Amino acid sequence: MSKKASAVKTPPERQRQLQAAFAAYLRDPDNNPAPAGIEQRRLAIYRRLFFGNLRNLMAKNFPVLRRMLDDEHWDGLIRDLMIHHRSTTPLFPEIGRELLAYLSDNGQLWLKDRPWMAELAQWEYLETLARLHEAEVAEPSGPTDGLLDRGYVLNPTLQIARYQWPVHRIGPAFIPAEALDTPINLLVYRCHDDQVAFERVNDLTLRFLALAQTNAGSSGRALLHELAETSGISPPEPVIEAGQKMLSHLIEREIVHAR
Repeated sequence: MSKKASAVKTPPERQRQLQAAFAAYLRDPDNNPAPAGIEQRRLAIYRRLFFGNLRNLMAKNFPVLRRMLDDEHWDGLIRDLMIHHRSTTPLFPEIGRELLAYLSDNGQLWLKDRPWMAELAQWEYLETLARLHEAEVAEPSGPTDGLLDRGYVLNPTLQIARYQWPVHRIGPAFIPAEALDTPINLLVYRCHDDQVAFERVNDLTLRFLALAQTNAGSSGRALLHELAETSGISPPEPVIEAGQKMLSHLIEREIVHAR
């Protein structure tokens, strides 16, 4: 290698090393030395800004979880996230999923005394996904007559999850001692007026929504017939009869839209 080629590569390598040392110091200043040649006052400003911005950003993404932890534990969680996790997204609206990934991969210490914590964090993140979803939500479909013959699509912002813990009730005033005997199905979505709404549904409704998702535009009658068949219910008439009331509720709540 010529001296000229070596000279060209040397500055970027020094810069890479400086950036790596600077990043390591910002993430974990107690266990990594500060980069040489940078004034301590400026390092302190960067350190506070980096930690403070992430701390506040995560608090906005997970407001209930934030209230469940005092300042010391919240700051400890953010510091652990900075040290042990590497973000895969540069986008602020998606930063919440990084905490979910951290809790899944490295959160055993936090989950030991808070076994509900991972599900609560996921539930709060689903609310963020629904609230920030780019899709436009149509206004509720008009009259609710002829429900069986109309086609159906899901609210495009709809997020569906099944939980072992009552995450929709968890807060400083209610900390469950043990998981539920039977998991619950929860929905979160955005309405046409931009308000975020929540709903708890039974297993039959959940299966109907799954069918509506994979068979967008199918009629209510066709979906309910398939629901009865996949649920092992024969004849299907009881499902179809009960399904009309379910459809009316789902339309009213803007969970599905009739065409």
